[in-house]
Amino acid sequence: MSIEKSNWNLISNHGLVLICLSNYEGCSMRLIGQMIGITERAVQRIVSDLESSGIIKRERVGRKNSYKINGSVSLRNAVSGYCTIEAFTELFKARMEETESEMNALNHWRIGEHGSEIKFQIKES
Repeated sequence: MSIEKSNWNLISNHGLVLICLSNYEGCSMRLIGQMIGITERAVQRIVSDLESSGIIKRERVGRKNSYKINGSVSLRNAVSGYCTIEAFTELFKARMEETESEMNALNHWRIGEHGSEIKFQIKES
């Protein structure tokens, strides 16, 4: 039995952005886009959606934005059993020691022409 590779994800891009904001505090929109495989602009639209839904709150810290997650908000689907955002993000908590090297490696990646593929970019020293 052969398994075909599909082009869809089990978790939506909104969920993936929320997981990234939860796990990688202070991470740039560009880097989140690279981790997920979408454009920086798409991440900005998703963050705007999450903010308007009350799931996250944007705070200005110097020249950067910081995002606080409202963990008490329930997922909006009865099938999810009205699980809270906090319970959802806890499922995907990353160990920062293990993921720091992965995040540093992503700084050398760039999104492809159509945003769907990621190409490795070698930094010259």
